[in-house]
Amino acid sequence: MKKYISAVLIVFSAAIIFAAKPRVPDWLSVPSSVYPMETYFNGVGSGETREVAELDAVRNLSAIFGQAVKSKTTASKKMEQAISQGKVVVSSNGNLQQNITSQVDVENIIGVDIAEYFYNKSEKKWYAIAVLHKEKAAEIYKSLIKKNDESVRLAQIEAQKDLKSFYGYSEVNFALEIAKENDRLLKNLSVINFDMAEALNKEIVSSQNLQILQKRIADNITIYLNISGDKNNKTKSAFQNIFSKYGFKTTQDKNVRYSMSGKYSSEINKKGNVFYCIYTLDLDFIDSADSKSLFAINLKGREGSTSEQDAINRTYRVLENNIATEFSKNFDSYINNLSFKSE
Repeated sequence: MKKYISAVLIVFSAAIIFAAKPRVPDWLSVPSSVYPMETYFNGVGSGETREVAELDAVRNLSAIFGQAVKSKTTASKKMEQAISQGKVVVSSNGNLQQNITSQVDVENIIGVDIAEYFYNKSEKKWYAIAVLHKEKAAEIYKSLIKKNDESVRLAQIEAQKDLKSFYGYSEVNFALEIAKENDRLLKNLSVINFDMAEALNKEIVSSQNLQILQKRIADNITIYLNISGDKNNKTKSAFQNIFSKYGFKTTQDKNVRYSMSGKYSSEINKKGNVFYCIYTLDLDFIDSADSKSLFAINLKGREGSTSEQDAINRTYRVLENNIATEFSKNFDSYINNLSFKSE
């Protein structure tokens, strides 16, 4: 009887041991045994919580696309609005949780799903596997790229309405923004299906061709720039530096479409041992095609120093800095979002 009881206890104890150690799923030890490499890309992740494991899995999978190239500039309002309206797409994945999509480059999670997860009680650790079905993902990328290309072509048509204007430049700039998104999508598609990416690249409008068109439009834009009272043309040079970044030229010929003219004035006041240079810069930017004022520029202030000349020099340095920062930012916003003002 004692031997019988002992045998039962041994069997019962063994059952408890095996029950406490659940079978590790095949995808954790050999992912390709469940998700064949010819059909799927996969990434296995782990963490103290299920969410951390899923995020780790997605990051490991997205690594197949290499390091994402981030643009240092933010999207224009025109681009943001086009995305919100569904006219331009940069991603397509509703299966991942927000905490994952907010922490992984959206361009690297298109078509990615969390297929399975597993909790190892003995390790107190979660595991997850993220998968990407190659054929399905490739079709998603193809659809996004073609949709974006339609918007690129529409922007090109808009630009053709006036190839010698800020408006035409703005539309091509918008098309270029979209085309660069397509470049990134194509880069990922080439990892999934190289032949499909190569074929699409030949069909769509390239960012290189748009850059050539943008330069051609910029070459046709000349701005009459005249600032009275601007000694040594220091303020004028600051504006010229801004325009040259876009490829626009400046001239003293009044017979051009765009003109920016006005006056710089200053006076010196002395209080005690300090000289103050009080300055004002008033300019108007005009499109002579419809005699419309594009925007006005009004900068004023004062700079002080124990030296009169130093006070004057400080004034010019402040003006040059304001033109390089505030005016540059405002002009860039105007150029990038011009069509919104015309609608």
